[in-house]
Amino acid sequence: MVEIAYFATGCFWGAERRFWSLHGVLETSVGYMGGSKEDPTYEEVCTGRTGHAEMVQVTFDQEKISYEELLKEFWTMHDPTTLNAQGNDIGSQYRSSIYTTSEAQNELATKTRNLYAKEISKVGYGEIVTEILPATNEKYWPAEEYHQKYLLKNPNGYDCHSSTGVPFPAMLDDDELRARLDPLSFDVLRRGATERPFTGEYVDTETVGVYKCKVCSAELFRSDTKFHSGCGWPSFYAPTKEDAVLLIEDRSLAPRVRTEVRCASCDSHLGHVFEGEGYDVPTDQRWCINSVSLLLETK
Repeated sequence: MVEIAYFATGCFWGAERRFWSLHGVLETSVGYMGGSKEDPTYEEVCTGRTGHAEMVQVTFDQEKISYEELLKEFWTMHDPTTLNAQGNDIGSQYRSSIYTTSEAQNELATKTRNLYAKEISKVGYGEIVTEILPATNEKYWPAEEYHQKYLLKNPNGYDCHSSTGVPFPAMLDDDELRARLDPLSFDVLRRGATERPFTGEYVDTETVGVYKCKVCSAELFRSDTKFHSGCGWPSFYAPTKEDAVLLIEDRSLAPRVRTEVRCASCDSHLGHVFEGEGYDVPTDQRWCINSVSLLLETK
């Protein structure tokens, strides 16, 4: 299946060359996106007053290259922690951006952002400032012809990309996980299944310690935020920190809409979070988590 993706990493000349070099990419073009003026010129965009970003449109064959692979290239080809700048290129037109064309793209963009953020923080980089926005209401305006495939026409032309130099971390392989986990844990963590109520190892435990992700060992919850909700699953009133988890809209029980909880480090399914149920806890939230998603490290 053919799909389109949009990425901004600073000057679009070098970014386009990196994408067109990938096997499975069928076509690329450069243009402007995310601004207020219709059909802007390069000179207008360069003033910063139109609000556009220099964008690369990537058309790719999903059977030959995945969107996830494009994202890995995106994160490592520039420095996503610099706001409105890449190297010596300064201005909002050089901002780091991803415009997604589907909910699946949005989820993958968010997932890979969180994974890469943790990786680059290990060597002292700050917060990722990349904007991730839906492409739905944004018009892509192709740039002037002389910008298209610029570095093919000018092989030694300007190519500014101030990357972090940090490779994207290895993604977890489902086959390896299936061999490592019991069937129920795999179904919950990787397929979003739910263990039966009142059967989990940690439903009523009061052991002091830290609850970690069974897949990647990231710290998720602590025993001092655990409470007895009577719902049949381990319940917490807060995670260890906000960026330890991802919150995803879940419509699998439509028309009921729930909020799914995933591990921010490896995207494993953990459970759901509910609020406003009247429990006597500081946050008025119930983080309802599957026991098989967790490992308790006692203190």
